[in-house]
Parts: sequence; C-alpha cells; structure tokens
Amino acid sequence: MSKIGDNSTPKKDSKIKGFFKRVGGFLKRHKKLFIILVIVLCVYGYFRYNAKKAAEMLAEQANQPVTATVETKDLTQSVSVTGTLTANNTKTITSTIGSSGVTGVKVAQVNYEVGDYVEAGTVVVEFDSDDYNRKLAELNAQHAISDAEAVVNLDDLNKKINDTQKKIDETQKYLDDNKDIYDNVKALKDDYDKYGAEAYGDRYSSEDAAIMKKYGMSLAMFIQDYEDKRDSISDLQFQITALQNQIELANMQQNYAETYSQVDELTDVYKSMDKTQVSTPISGYIISMDVEEGNNYTQGNSVFTIADTSGFIVEATVNEYDIANIKEGLPVAVKFEATGDEEFSGTVSFVSVASTTTVSGGASQAAQAAAGGSTGTGVAEYKVKITLDGTDDRLRVGMTAKASVILDKAANVLSVPYDCVQEAEDGSYFVTVIGKDGSKKDVPVTRGLESDYYVEISGEGIEDGTTVEAVVSDGPSTDMMDYVTFD
Repeated sequence: MSKIGDNSTPKKDSKIKGFFKRVGGFLKRHKKLFIILVIVLCVYGYFRYNAKKAAEMLAEQANQPVTATVETKDLTQSVSVTGTLTANNTKTITSTIGSSGVTGVKVAQVNYEVGDYVEAGTVVVEFDSDDYNRKLAELNAQHAISDAEAVVNLDDLNKKINDTQKKIDETQKYLDDNKDIYDNVKALKDDYDKYGAEAYGDRYSSEDAAIMKKYGMSLAMFIQDYEDKRDSISDLQFQITALQNQIELANMQQNYAETYSQVDELTDVYKSMDKTQVSTPISGYIISMDVEEGNNYTQGNSVFTIADTSGFIVEATVNEYDIANIKEGLPVAVKFEATGDEEFSGTVSFVSVASTTTVSGGASQAAQAAAGGSTGTGVAEYKVKITLDGTDDRLRVGMTAKASVILDKAANVLSVPYDCVQEAEDGSYFVTVIGKDGSKKDVPVTRGLESDYYVEISGEGIEDGTTVEAVVSDGPSTDMMDYVTFD
C-alpha cells in the first residue's frame, strides 16, 4: 500500500503544476484581459459597499422627522417693488423768445454745462439781443417818441424804485459799518484754511465766539452773509433799471394811446428782450443742456433741464395683485446697488388709481375699461412714488432702486417657518411638537403676522426653543444613488 501511495503523490503534484502552468500561460497570453477583470471586480465591490451604506442612510432618514425650532423674531410683512430714482423736482426750461416775429434766435452764450450746480434765479443761457435792439430803433423812429416818462402807474413804479433804493442804502450801510470786521475775519479764515488749526485754531475759535455773540451766526456764516449782501446790490440796481424801463414804457403807452397796436409791438419787444436771458426757477444740477453757442433756437424747444436733488423720489410700478395693499404714507426700505446693503427709509407718497399697462391694440387698460371694452389678459401695473426721507451724495438720478413697502410689523414674537403650521379639518391651525424623548403632540395655535418665510404663532406651551415638526412636500430621496458617495 505504501508503494501505491508513493506513486500517486508525484502524479498529483504534476497535475497541480500543470494546471498553474497552463493558467500562467493563459495570463501571459491574455494580460490585458486579466487587468480588466481585476478592475471590474474592484469597481463592483466598491459600489456594493456604498450601496449598503446608502441603504442604511435611507432607512435612518426615513425614520427622522424634519423639524424646526420656535424662535423669537421681528417679523415684517412687505411688498417688494423695483423702480428708478428721480429728483425731487425736475424742470425742463423752454423759452418763448421770438414771439415778436424774430425767428431763429441765435444762442449767444451758455454759462453752465451738464453737471453744474446753479442757484435759483441764475442766468444759464443768453440769446443774441441785436435783432431786438434793431426792432426797438425802428419802432422808436416810427413813433417819434420824445417823452420817455410815463404817467400811468408812475406813483406805484416810483414807490417801488424808492423802496428798492432804500434797500440798497440799508444794505450798503450794513456793508460799510461791518467792513473792518469782515476784512479781519475773512483774512483770519483764509489763514486758518491755509495753515490749519494748529497755527490759528485758538484765534479762530475766539473770533468765532465773538461773531456768534454779536451777530447770532458763526464766523463762516457771517462771511457768507456779508458777501451775499454785497452781491445783492447789483441785483437791486438791476431791478431799479427794470422799473425805470417800465416807467418809460408806461409813458409811451400813455402818449400814444391812439396807436395801441404799435405800443403792443414795442411791449412785445421789451418782453422778448427780457427773455434773452434764460434763468433757472429752481436750485439744482443741470442734467441736460439742449442748446449750443452759435446755433439758432426755435421758440418752445427745450433750453436745458435742471434737477433739484435736495430730495429724491423712487418711481416704481406695482402689479394688480399687490396694489390694493399699497397706501400713501406706508413706510418703505430702499436699497441701491451703489450703496450695497445700506437701507434708506422712505414713504409712499403717490399711488396711481389707473393702470399704466399697455395691452394688445395699443390702448392702456384704463382707457379700454373706461370705453367699456375688454382690458385683455395682461397683468395690470400701477405707478407708485416713494419719497426718500433723506439724501446721500452717492445717489444719482436714474439708479435702480429695490424697495420693500412695509405693510405691517410685529416685534419680538414667536415664529416658525410656514411649513410647520398645519390646518385641521375644522379650519383651525396646529403644530406638532416634538418632545425630548421623540414623542409627538398636536398643539392648537393662532396664526399672526406672516412674512416672506415665517409666520407668527401663539398657543399653550409654545415658547422660544420649542421643537416642532415641519410638513414638507418633498421628503428625503428614495433613490439610493442619491446617497452613494465617492470618497
């Protein structure tokens, strides 16, 4: 038996060696196939492992409710609108120059340009007055005017002249009486501005206090007031000249009453001469200049446009779904791209009663409704204006404004996200409170103010920090591949 056993062992070893030799030869001949097979097995094992993890995660997610915490918040109910920033007062200035028959009046001088700030009453544009001077000479020759003093309203005109002259005298007396003081403090302010507080601070403060005590204004304001009075004298003198011209005109009208048409022509020329100087009626920045020196101007066209930026208004539109909630006087928070997250307070100052939306056919919805026609299927929009409470040097006309019209506010109230409040069959509301042990209890609540995401609630046992269940329409994904990770 031992002999037979000894003979069988070499045969088995030979078979095993032959098998591995054949396998080794096969692998040498199919090396690429072997590598691919190894990769496939590794990938299969990796995905199988992650799928197992995903199944465990899915089971855990399915057993966990989505929750939220009751928080004490300040809630705001608002309507968001987008609009454009405009100036508090914008005026386009035109001229009626040329009404006496003179056409194509030449622009003689443009004193300011776009971006300049000008005070009310400043002459911005001047037209050529040569044509009017020639017209006056012709009329004077025709009428043979020999007496330049008018008797009509002379007393009134002379009184105005006397009153104006009195103002000049009083102003001049003030200037004379205070000239030395003005010269001293003006020189002091110039030195202070040039060399700074270290050199002139004590003296400046002392003089400023003395000026305040005597005149009731600061040193800088006294200087400005003095210079304004000095500059006003020329304006008053111009008024006297104008009044004297009126006296002359009144006298001509009296002496040539029988030729009213001719006098009217003369009056028209004088009025047109006054129109050769175009002044601004308001203080502000020139935002457009529509004439050029040397060009001809046609009566009625725009000369320039000026904007009073001492205040700003946001002009916006609100759709028909929100307009019913917008009232004049509501507070508004406004943001601009140029000022980042900084908010500017404002107030709704205008709410349109008619739609501005254009529908098919070219007519506005308001016009079509008034005519008894269909207003189409478009959404109507209404103009609103928001007046800002203040101003800022960074604000510019034409900026896009994003505003929130505040309809209501609630301070320091308990609130939860919308999806935490459920409605019962009887129309009442409740929240599902999650206890520390995971137990659930439905608690009736009363809803209060609603913001964009949160709602105010109150109810027995509801307090800050209470955990409640959120009812979400989109629960955790049931697709295991959503939980497979590739670390």
